Amino acid sequence: GDDHLRLLIDCVDGRTQKPERAPTKANIQAGLQWLVSGAQLGDNLLFIFCGYGAQHPSVPGSDQYEGYLVPVDFASDLPADFFDPKVERSVPAKGGPGYRLVPMMELSYYISQLPPMCRMSVMMDCCYASVPNISVSGSNSPWTFPKIARGQVDYSKLRDFISRPRFLELPVLPVQHTPPHIQPSGLVKCWLHCFFGSKLEEWSAEFPIEGTVQGAFSWAFLKALARGHFHCGLYQFQRMLTEMLADLKVHFRGVEQTPVLQLSQTASMQDVVLWT
Repeated sequence: GDDHLRLLIDCVDGRTQKPERAPTKANIQAGLQWLVSGAQLGDNLLFIFCGYGAQHPSVPGSDQYEGYLVPVDFASDLPADFFDPKVERSVPAKGGPGYRLVPMMELSYYISQLPPMCRMSVMMDCCYASVPNISVSGSNSPWTFPKIARGQVDYSKLRDFISRPRFLELPVLPVQHTPPHIQPSGLVKCWLHCFFGSKLEEWSAEFPIEGTVQGAFSWAFLKALARGHFHCGLYQFQRMLTEMLADLKVHFRGVEQTPVLQLSQTASMQDVVLWT
């Protein structure tokens, strides 16, 4: 029930969706707040995001970018023809409307509220996935990063490709999308496992697998869980994920993604996936 599970899904097949079940920015933020509120020692939490990621300057004029989750209503505050290539785009004034994005920093902000001895797993099948400030290890996700060059992306032509990237290259707006109160803080205190579909400079892919279009990482994640009989150590699980995605590279040209596993300081590779 709603006291244990919140599912937000984008119905692209024409079915009507209850407003509170749509993956809007407000609903994603409310869901994150619901997830961490009242968490106690021994709780086992799970956050999954399968969709698109984006990068955008952290502040107007900066050469440092942040990663964001892209909700279904990401362009709702902009003119309806903002992305129409036939219409000359007028950039909103500084401080004007921006995109409705959920910063990776904000996800880290919510996780940082969890108490010690609380367990959380994060799985994100999108580009630019990260949870900054996980640990002191060298593999820790940065808060900001130089822009990842993607070249010219024509999304109208991508529809004809078997493999498609899970990122949106958004025109830069003179807007700061991360709230000022969300700033780098101390390391997370809970036990945390983070599974990402690709490295920062790579891109997570989606293509038809087993009769439906789905994320390669989502598919491999479920297959690896099943192969491990839903009770598998992190080390073995990460090896299976890497092997499965490497095998997909052979069958789908141009796919280059390496699964990423990041752990909090209190977690270890001997832990069991999803704490089952």
